[in-house]
Amino acid sequence: MSTAMSAPSKPEQIVLGVTLMTGAAFLFTVMDFMIKELAARDYHTWQIVFVRSLFALIPVAVVMVRSGGGWVLLKTKHPLFQLMRGILGLSSMFCFFYAYKLLPVTTVMSLGFSAALFMTAFSVVFAGEKVGFHRWTAVIVGFGGVLYMLQPGSETFAIEALWGLGGAITYALVSIFIRKMAGAESSLTIVIYFTGLTTLASAVFLPFVGRMPDSMMDAGLMVGTGLLGGCAQMLMTRAFTTAPVAVVAPFDYTAMVWAVLIELFLYAAIPAPHILTGSVVVIASGLYILHREGFRRRQASGA
Repeated sequence: MSTAMSAPSKPEQIVLGVTLMTGAAFLFTVMDFMIKELAARDYHTWQIVFVRSLFALIPVAVVMVRSGGGWVLLKTKHPLFQLMRGILGLSSMFCFFYAYKLLPVTTVMSLGFSAALFMTAFSVVFAGEKVGFHRWTAVIVGFGGVLYMLQPGSETFAIEALWGLGGAITYALVSIFIRKMAGAESSLTIVIYFTGLTTLASAVFLPFVGRMPDSMMDAGLMVGTGLLGGCAQMLMTRAFTTAPVAVVAPFDYTAMVWAVLIELFLYAAIPAPHILTGSVVVIASGLYILHREGFRRRQASGA
């Protein structure tokens, strides 16, 4: 995630922002399937988190050098917020990665979309924001979609799905700390601290659970996971600083389309009907929340 900056709404910049966000969604989705493949090859989740973070530092470092900011980008006014964002982000990453080991990527991704619902609810509790009737209704409807996907008490209920839900909840909490740092920290600084902290924290577990790659293919998957994740993060950050958030954010949901297509190609499988239906409800709720937030901002600015 990144802090949103106001951006000119020229047509060419809107096209570029949408293209960047769609590209980021695609790269993140490919990364998710690579993570699932590493998990299927019995690499521990902490090791996967480590390689995802370590090799993501490469594209982050390239952008850092090209930005001309140098070591100034390492200065932070909110070290405690950076630490909390890192801890929560690490927790979210572990939950999602472990869920990929147990469940189809499309199922985990569908649950992950519920983060937008938790963000809205948490913004009231932790940030003191006012949420009106329309957004609360969207949140309630969206949670209904989550319950429909989980189907607790039925034969299709999978306790493993709670890992995906846990990832969404911790990811939503991350957004609270990013909002608190908005305006005081650059998006790149937040990404640098997050990637660095997750690399160091996950490295602690390597002596106990890590092992060398069994093949060149496995090594390629490890490096590729980090490179794709880092590049996707940079594309998403650039998208939010190129075009209005309300325009580019909905294209993050194209990840579901990519996931369905890749899962169909690799495994000849399609998501279960209750997963597809529930994800549509959750995505629609998230889009409506985004629409209402944009409407509220326009009213506040008198636009």
